[in-house]
Order: sequence, then C-alpha cells, then structure tokens
Amino acid sequence: MSLEIPESLANLEANGGIYAVWMLLQHLGLDAEIDQLINVCGYDAEYGTSTLGLAIGLKKFGYQVQFHTDEDLEPSEEDLKELNTAHQIQLPILPALSYAEIQQAFEQKKYVIVYYDTLEGEGNHSLVYAIDAKEISFFDSFEVMPAAIFEQQRTVEGIFRQAIVVDA
Repeated sequence: MSLEIPESLANLEANGGIYAVWMLLQHLGLDAEIDQLINVCGYDAEYGTSTLGLAIGLKKFGYQVQFHTDEDLEPSEEDLKELNTAHQIQLPILPALSYAEIQQAFEQKKYVIVYYDTLEGEGNHSLVYAIDAKEISFFDSFEVMPAAIFEQQRTVEGIFRQAIVVDA
C-alpha cells in the first residue's frame, strides 16, 4: 500500500502518535484531516501526544478501543484530566499487554498501536505492521525489531508499557 503522507503531518514535530493514528484511519478508509487529529488526540507541539490521548481520539471517532498500560503511581495533572475524559467516554483502561498478548491481538485482526523507546532514545508510538514470536515491525519503519529488543525498549526508565487495541 502506497500512501502519500500529508505535508502538514510530515512537518509536525513529535508526530509519531498522530502518524500512527492517521495510518490506522487510512487503513479503515477514513481520510481524517491532520488538524482534526491534532485536536481530538490532544497533541502538544513540544511533547507530542500521550498514548491515552491517542486512544481517546480513536474512541471519539467511534471505534472500539482498549487502552492498556502499566500503572502510573504519580500521574500528572494532565494525566488525571485524560483519565477523567477516558472514564466519561467509557474507554476501558486495562493492564499492560505482554508481547505475546500484542501478537495475539494482531493475529485476531485487531489494530495495535504500541509505545516504546526507540533505539535513538525517543519515546515513540507505532502502529504494528507485523509481529511473530521472534520479531515485530511497524508502519513507520518496516525494519524488523527483535522481540527481545522491543521488550527491552518498553521497559526503559520513563517509558510505560502501553498499547492501544482497536477492534475495527
């Protein structure tokens, strides 16, 4: 599948989360405007988006969404606002998924957006392109990542094991 990435998305700082949601929506046949995604997902130019913000955005688009995360023992004020919004829109907040559970969701034809630390040390949201017991790849980089490295990058200090599962 060849898609032309909108210039407004390509030029967006810290765009990984918005790109993942945009790519998912493209696969579902919805051509959302980037400004609309920025608004509905709670994008911030300095910080990008939170995983929960992306899940909230997808839920607001009407999709069946589950948000999986490690427990945050010290949520920020912004985190608390997002948690309140998630509760209001009945977005399930569930425990973090293991690698095998991410693979299982993918094999059940669900879309999965994961959060992890890139090898360059940047937190990143990516839509899973392919996954098996040994490796995973993403739509934003078709290079495969060994499962052990992915698991390592999900547990880097400051990174929560988070995933969004969309049943379309």
